[in-house]
Amino acid sequence: MNRVVICKGRDIVKRTEKALSKLNPSLPAKNSKILIKPNLVEPYPKESGAVTRPEVVEGIIRYLDYIGKYKILVGEGSSYTERTRECFEKAGYFYLEDKYDVEVVPFDENDFVLIKLDGEKWKEIKISKIVKDSDYIISVPALKEHFYVVTLALKNMMGVIEPKGYYPNKSYMHSSFSRGTWSKRLSDLLTKVKPHLSVIDGTTGMFGSHLNGELKQMNITIAGEDPVATDSVAAKILGNDKVFYIDDAEKRGIGSKKAEVERISID
Repeated sequence: MNRVVICKGRDIVKRTEKALSKLNPSLPAKNSKILIKPNLVEPYPKESGAVTRPEVVEGIIRYLDYIGKYKILVGEGSSYTERTRECFEKAGYFYLEDKYDVEVVPFDENDFVLIKLDGEKWKEIKISKIVKDSDYIISVPALKEHFYVVTLALKNMMGVIEPKGYYPNKSYMHSSFSRGTWSKRLSDLLTKVKPHLSVIDGTTGMFGSHLNGELKQMNITIAGEDPVATDSVAAKILGNDKVFYIDDAEKRGIGSKKAEVERISID
């Protein structure tokens, strides 16, 4: 049974550290390259609830520093190319470089490489070379609803693909306007680029939208090694028992929705 830990507390950094300590995930060997991928879809302040708060990422960094020495990158590719640095700045991420031995890297300022997929819809796709070269990926989304029901650890991985088009973005993943086709494309990607660990920022939950929805204070961090199980637990917290693309990911063998939930508190 997959374990998912939910830690409640007002101190974001401490509760994230505590959630990971309780989960005790299997980490790679020392000196491995670890990529922490938050969700910074557009330039929004951290208080908006539309983006991952940097304090959650800080909690992960502190936990990793305690466990062993790693090469840690905090990387993201926002919805529109050439805006990711602005997203990092708006959400207040660059203090992490000053405080810890980490590098904050916009994917769109680095190379993309072609990878082969044994997919139903996609046979190949270009992704960030930073992602391909990473030994271990941590998906760190915010707890939000979306037009596609929810956007959590699985959907957060859309940020790794290369932007395309006249105003380069990632909307081509949605190009058929079919939920089923989009879901298959996401699963195609996840069969090759799956997070090893998912840590969800539930400081607030956003309802009705992924950018400007209604916020509810929750003060939780949700952590698990199986992204399907972790997303399933988080989706239920948002009030969504069935999410079509989480079901599709389970069918494709990306993970299992079966989860043993452990709830702890630091307050």
